Amino acid sequence: MDVADGRLVKRSEIAELAGIKRATVTNWERRHVGFPKPRVSGELELFELGSVVRWLEGRTVPVGNLRRGEAEGTTYAERVRRALGRGEAGRGTAGPEDPDRAKKILDELHGPPADRVRGTGPHAAYLTLLATMIFLRGCAARTWARVRDLVAEAVQEQRPPAALLRELGALSDKALRRNGIRPGAEAAFGALRTEDAGDIAHVVRLCEGLGREGFRLLVDRFEETVRRGSEEFSTPAEIMRMMAGVLLPDPSGPPLRWHDPYARAGEALVAVVAAGGEAELSGESPHQESLRLAELQLALYCTRAELRTGTATPWTGTDHRRFDRILTNPPFNRPGRDWGDRAWPFGTPPARNDNLAWLQHVWQSLAPGGRAGVVMPNAAADSGDAGERAIRGAMVERGAVTCVVWLPGRLFPATGIAVTVWFLAAPGTAGGPVLLVDAARMGTTRGGRRFLTDREWASIVECHESWENGDEGFADLLEGAGTALSVPVEKLRTQGYSLSPSDYAEKASGTAPADVPVPRPADALGEARERVVIADRAVDGIRVEAAKGASAEWPVVRLGDLCDAVPGPSGTRLKEVRRSDGGVPLIAPKHIRGGRVIASDPELIDPEEAERLVRFRVEDGDLLVVRTGSAGRVALVTPRETGWIYATNLTRLRCRRPDELDPRYLFAYLSAPAAQGRIGDLAARATVIQSLGKGRFEEWRLPLPPLAEQRRVGDAVHALDEQVTAHRALADEAARTRDALAAGLVTGLLSAR
Repeated sequence: MDVADGRLVKRSEIAELAGIKRATVTNWERRHVGFPKPRVSGELELFELGSVVRWLEGRTVPVGNLRRGEAEGTTYAERVRRALGRGEAGRGTAGPEDPDRAKKILDELHGPPADRVRGTGPHAAYLTLLATMIFLRGCAARTWARVRDLVAEAVQEQRPPAALLRELGALSDKALRRNGIRPGAEAAFGALRTEDAGDIAHVVRLCEGLGREGFRLLVDRFEETVRRGSEEFSTPAEIMRMMAGVLLPDPSGPPLRWHDPYARAGEALVAVVAAGGEAELSGESPHQESLRLAELQLALYCTRAELRTGTATPWTGTDHRRFDRILTNPPFNRPGRDWGDRAWPFGTPPARNDNLAWLQHVWQSLAPGGRAGVVMPNAAADSGDAGERAIRGAMVERGAVTCVVWLPGRLFPATGIAVTVWFLAAPGTAGGPVLLVDAARMGTTRGGRRFLTDREWASIVECHESWENGDEGFADLLEGAGTALSVPVEKLRTQGYSLSPSDYAEKASGTAPADVPVPRPADALGEARERVVIADRAVDGIRVEAAKGASAEWPVVRLGDLCDAVPGPSGTRLKEVRRSDGGVPLIAPKHIRGGRVIASDPELIDPEEAERLVRFRVEDGDLLVVRTGSAGRVALVTPRETGWIYATNLTRLRCRRPDELDPRYLFAYLSAPAAQGRIGDLAARATVIQSLGKGRFEEWRLPLPPLAEQRRVGDAVHALDEQVTAHRALADEAARTRDALAAGLVTGLLSAR
């Protein structure tokens, strides 16, 4: 590769490198038809320097313009190459970094520094600043050193931050163009409203510790903050890695042409590079900012791709290139705007959306023997619309669809939508069974998002490979709750070409193995019934009689004299706290149910962060009360939850004098209808949203019976709560048993006697 290849330059930079006047470049451009054409990037016209240098091979430097050391016959191309050789040397350390450290740095970058550097400027400008700094640190060592010097000088000299940002932007754009990346840093940095150059210096120092993983996490965090529309949000790297894994060719073969017709931030092309092997990469996007992010991210992998400005309707263009592999996540469910004059191979897509237009376009863009992976909304796979069903059927019958993977919802940072991944085979592929993988119940939920482990993602790839090899046990390779079916075309016809695994699961289940006993309902419910019996006996042992006004003799006390009321940490503080696997559970209002803390999937706070929130830990015997929204729900903390942290909208009540106030009695009192009604009234008095402040709890007056009576009250209410919990558990178990047995009974696998 020529040293000039991949670099983008302005006319003035061509002139500087060639040692001529800018007007000379303009004259060459006007007078010579063969002079390379510029490409537009925003308001700039940029030239691909490699093409210019090859044109300059035929132009010798006039004798009178030769420089010292240049021989007669020297070409302008040679002069440019020598100038480039004296340019920026070395590429930074763009390799992978510690993911946990990258998360900590990004947590800080999205904390107070973000507000101070961005000011009233757009979030996208701050993203561009961080992404550009990560790129410079990883791929432009000299420029990165100059950035650090500029920042240090600005802080020392107390220069205006706007001037510093202008210098950084101009310096960055030069480095971007040298690396073949479309510029835009100067304009983006100029939109920031920073008040102190020291804040910029702090951000630059933090970016020193970020590389490839930090860049990926940065884009994810931006999605969570800004919530862009489906045309712009990025695709989780794990999805693209799985897709690339399925489509990877034999490593001993020649390099393949991989393409993404809707490249977003380059996630698909990066997944190909990360998977290893040689590849020719290309992509398109209608969004210049997305293309720049893609170029920056690929540069961190020391890779370039041919990235073009495209459209959201590529089937209307004149690009008829064919590719060996296509990997893409096109925008979803947009109304059909322009189907063009093309002949659709499987039928004209319905006007309601362009999902099947994308699938057909990708299929037609495959070279012989090519394959593709396309992210689609679930509806594309099982819609009952007659037009969509007909197209889907034609694709299945002609062997275009080989596999569909159903993924869980909430994988994306910016949307909870669940998606499917379609794997397609090039025209001319013989039709056969379709592999349907149901991974919708795989993974775990953390912080409102769904995550699959690396092992779970890898098992999907292994399942597909095993199925392609004809192995019978392909479904057994899936981890967790994943299932897979190989469905013949004949069966797909009977279900209107639905590609949903649930439409074939019962039919594919075969017969019940003879050596597996079928559980009787009585056996399935045995443990739950035993709990009910024990709870009922405890309640039967309670003796209740009229107290003849004994409560009139009980003193009325102020709750604040016996308890500490501590509201949870602020929402801003919790938002900045890192989450991590194996961390400390965070109790939220939704976990307060039936007088207990029931948290099956709590967020997990990093242990180091939890140490800083020690004031908000709970202990056995504490009470947690929901204080905003539907205020009043109360739970008694048990030994199981000891050490957990509680969230913003909860207040913890801790008995300061247990020799005077029993926690179980306080729980019984606050959960009684009268107290619940009063809490609702007090909360409704708030001026903005219903809430119950710390002072309301402290000033609460409650009757205080003797400690022995408090314990009797607490024991009785606890026994009643245990009875309610046991009966609910029995009802839930009965419902699950009913569903399990009904599935077997209605399919003939089981019979009732």
